[in-house]
Amino acid sequence: EIEDKAFRYIAGAADGSLRDGLSLLDQCNAFNYGSGLLTYDRTLEILGAVDARVFGDLYRSIHEGDVTKALSVLDEILLQGRELMQFVTDFTWYLRNLMLLKASEQTAGSLDISADNLQEMIKEARMSDMEEIMRCIRVFSALPDLIRYSPNRRILTEMTIIRACRSAMDDGAEGEEMLPLEKIKNRVREMENRVYNN
Repeated sequence: EIEDKAFRYIAGAADGSLRDGLSLLDQCNAFNYGSGLLTYDRTLEILGAVDARVFGDLYRSIHEGDVTKALSVLDEILLQGRELMQFVTDFTWYLRNLMLLKASEQTAGSLDISADNLQEMIKEARMSDMEEIMRCIRVFSALPDLIRYSPNRRILTEMTIIRACRSAMDDGAEGEEMLPLEKIKNRVREMENRVYNN
């Protein structure tokens, strides 16, 4: 037996590959054998994954430029023994869903997200600028290749988080940091969204 939420997570983690999905399901079944219902939390534990709410906490910290808070989210994940590569991959996928919601909230029906998480992500999408989300995707998409064989995975991840918080330029894109005027525009949009949504 398996919780629907756990089943959906495994399907999403398979990223369209039936073989990978069956492999992940077998792995969860083997580690959960004899324990009854395979729950969502147990699935995350077995696969070394992180609950989507944590990604929301990290993204909001990055959006607010709060380096201390963002790094504390990473500390918490590592203290729980979560796998860093899986975390980075899942967070990039979270950003992808955020980008699609920003482009059109009509895409919500096609995203494999729980109702509670979806409402939070819609709020995050409304408070964000598309360029901000895409910049985060570029920065974090480059991270798996950097940390795959590195003995300094944590340091490289911390550098990436700090870079994202400070809106630093990324290596392969525009090559310029966000201008002060653009930052002001983003803040005005954020304040407008808060006014209209309250």
